[in-house]
Amino acid sequence: MKPPFSEIADRYNLINDCMSLGLHRRWKRCLVEALSTNGLKTDGKILDVASGTGDVASLFLTKTPASNIFAIDPCKEMMNEGKRKYPRLTQWYEGEAEALPFPENYFSILTCTFGIRNFKDRKLAFKEFSRTLVSGGKLGILEIHPIPHKWQFIPFQLFWKYGVPFWGRLFSRGRAYHYLRDTAAQFISPEVMIEELQPYFDVQQKKALIAGGLVTLLIANKR
Repeated sequence: MKPPFSEIADRYNLINDCMSLGLHRRWKRCLVEALSTNGLKTDGKILDVASGTGDVASLFLTKTPASNIFAIDPCKEMMNEGKRKYPRLTQWYEGEAEALPFPENYFSILTCTFGIRNFKDRKLAFKEFSRTLVSGGKLGILEIHPIPHKWQFIPFQLFWKYGVPFWGRLFSRGRAYHYLRDTAAQFISPEVMIEELQPYFDVQQKKALIAGGLVTLLIANKR
């Protein structure tokens, strides 16, 4: 079976713009800026895991040469769309986070945006993140987590339950966005993710971007 988002690769960013009112672009810029606070090493390599169409990888193009930027994703259709959108990004790899095809201590920065909930083995993936990062290297994560069960978040809960599949059906058969809704609802909290990262990383920043943590930004350094 093809990855859930393969059937909507050419519409993926349009759907995300509609569903988040364009906020996903701001969140991604926040991630890149947080990782670039002290500047980027001129020879430091950057890896974007579960890169999709390369939106996050492309944001680094204004900060470092394209030769320093690598993107990897298991969905060939999504990457093909990224290659079309961002011709300056040339280093694309088809693969999964649990078996990164790169040497040890290779990257200065590693990012993963809305992909961790799809991993088959998170702890193995986090170990791979650590293996391929240099000592003190930075990890940046944007992820969707379950919405807290509090009255002020009821509108978000209703949108997540009914609105997300509706938008998906407008652009496709909706399989991808039922998948998105269900995997996010069953996913771990940000606090549990931090615990799973601790053997390899020191989390420096945790920021809830919307709905009490529906979308959370984590910045960590390799131990």
